Amino acid sequence: MGTKVKVMDIEVDLLTQETCLEELQSYLENDYLNIVHMISLDYIDAYDKNDLVQTTLEEADLVLPGEKAILSAHHVDVLQTGGMIVDYHSILDLLESPHLNGKSIYLVLRNAKEAKFFYQFWKEHFPQEQISGVYAADGDVTEEALINDINTKLPDVVFLSMASTEQEEWLKNNKSKINARLCFVAGSVMPLILRENVHVPVWIQKMYLGSVYRWFVRMPYSHSFRKRIFNRKMDDYNTKKKFWR
Repeated sequence: MGTKVKVMDIEVDLLTQETCLEELQSYLENDYLNIVHMISLDYIDAYDKNDLVQTTLEEADLVLPGEKAILSAHHVDVLQTGGMIVDYHSILDLLESPHLNGKSIYLVLRNAKEAKFFYQFWKEHFPQEQISGVYAADGDVTEEALINDINTKLPDVVFLSMASTEQEEWLKNNKSKINARLCFVAGSVMPLILRENVHVPVWIQKMYLGSVYRWFVRMPYSHSFRKRIFNRKMDDYNTKKKFWR
């Protein structure tokens, strides 16, 4: 197993890709649902303000960094060079491993737009993985019907992306009912995935402005920009910590 680091008050698992792959393989051999959270800078705010979020993370099997910015105080570039999991890219890379090939996945996403995007993203990057179902939380399917559909289709993996704290509430209500082996919780990471893999409209491509469009869309989620936000949050956190001592 790897080690844990504190990101403010959140314990985050630091694993090599090899160790993480072994953990995921072991989860897929279990007869119960294992929960793996991918957290971003946005998740830290939700953590401080909500007891349910804190409990959910404490009960998770793994809490992994979903973006490099939250590891800014831990020499993230050195960690990445050493083959550690530092963001969602590192995690998705594992799904290309022959050991995880061919697994079925059920997508539970926050709305129809996100569902359409992520379905295409997944099929492009992981054509060998079978998508057994797609659910959009803003549709008219009941929670009970969703659980029945998941259990009927028997996916290996559930990919969950809802707004905080909806996804934590959904897990609390349903994790014991789900007949799957592994659940990736990625609601706070999804905006990064959407921004970094943005679709450029055809009319902009025809004007040869695709690179400008991508830069403009991605800029608020660039690592340097997010790192500055994290450092400000870290300064505020340390100031408050000193005050309450």
